[in-house]
Amino acid sequence: MAASTTSLRSLVFSTYKRAATAGALTFSETEVHNIAHDGINYQIRYAPNLLKKPIGAAQPQNPSHSAPPNPTPKPNPFLPPNPALYVTAIPRSHYLVLNKFPVIPGHFILATNDFEKQSCPLAVGDLEGVLSVLRGWETDSSEQVDGGDDDGAKEYRCLYGFFNSGKESGASQPHRHLQFVPLTRSEMDGLWATQLFGSNPGENGVVEGRIGDLKVRYQSKVMYKHYFTRIPSDCKPEELWKMYSTLLSLAEYTLSHPTTPADVVLKEVNEQWDTISTTQRPMDIDVPFSYNMSFSRGWMGILPRTAETVYVVDQDEDSGAVVDGFAIKCPGLNLNGTAMAGMTLIRTRKEMDVVLADPGRIARTVGGIGVPQQDTNRASL
Repeated sequence: MAASTTSLRSLVFSTYKRAATAGALTFSETEVHNIAHDGINYQIRYAPNLLKKPIGAAQPQNPSHSAPPNPTPKPNPFLPPNPALYVTAIPRSHYLVLNKFPVIPGHFILATNDFEKQSCPLAVGDLEGVLSVLRGWETDSSEQVDGGDDDGAKEYRCLYGFFNSGKESGASQPHRHLQFVPLTRSEMDGLWATQLFGSNPGENGVVEGRIGDLKVRYQSKVMYKHYFTRIPSDCKPEELWKMYSTLLSLAEYTLSHPTTPADVVLKEVNEQWDTISTTQRPMDIDVPFSYNMSFSRGWMGILPRTAETVYVVDQDEDSGAVVDGFAIKCPGLNLNGTAMAGMTLIRTRKEMDVVLADPGRIARTVGGIGVPQQDTNRASL
């Protein structure tokens, strides 16, 4: 990294502060609610400003306007990056840049220096960058971080990373990039993914299996299938890549066998692992399915995706919101890798009120983004 890893947090937040002051980024204020259903925590953010976010992200829905026959291709925001948003270089092949439309202060991106396809498998170098960022962020101490508490550098000591790949994943840019959002310690500890490793298998919905030498867990109370594994503190990039490849194989098998319970998926993939693990996945060909990855300092997870948008109310219902003089329908929830942290953005008050009145609604709705769990009461393998 060009700058010392012990200054990464202060560097991100000082860059963020300057960019916000200069108008180089657009921060969307959100109304935050923390709710729980069946022991799973969800952070719901009401963000009506996102209804006006430009093309390539969430769009105002106006049924009276059809899409242009030859839409203008979206520019690549990573080649070159906006100098006002640029944070620092990462050794060998990546750099950090702020997200231009954050809903969480300090939201930043790890992008490749040269164009690499978002839809191809992650490479060892990508995961080397992930480890560098995660370790650099959380090894900063309060004494080593410059700046005051107002810039967030001292408060947001944890980091949640995610990767979106495929048309159903929430991915919006074809240039390879991973995203990171700063969290407080209490926010990180409250994530159901973090809590997945705070219980023993067989307790609190936690199920554990094994693929070869790798232990894999999932939370049976979450309504879509997913798989997590620990990241050892001394993990090397090549080791993390092998773990990623294992999770990718699990996601592919799950999508190919959607009615097979997750614990049986683990058993069947483990039984076939000698064959699966020796099959080389091409690094220059698109992964033929959609998925999200999530990362923290201590764990990594995958969510095979079947839908990008899900609806808490009927999509033909009027939302009550007006954008540029036009009444719009309920836009639903466009979910990316933050869903694995229980984070959900809601863009209309009507949908927000429905969720707050029935916390189980958000669990059932978010469950529609992936392959359903067949049995929420299975014991550990």
